[in-house]
Amino acid sequence: MYINRLLCNSDIKVTKLAHGLPVGGDLQYADEITLLRALEGRREIL
Repeated sequence: MYINRLLCNSDIKVTKLAHGLPVGGDLQYADEITLLRALEGRREIL
């Protein structure tokens, strides 16, 4: 939310990943389908 407020007047979108990727999880151990679904399911932080 803090970063979103800082960037609200710019063209940069701040999003969060969808379900499937644990917070702090190592991307090295995530499979392709999990990564794809997490990126496709991103939601903009309002």
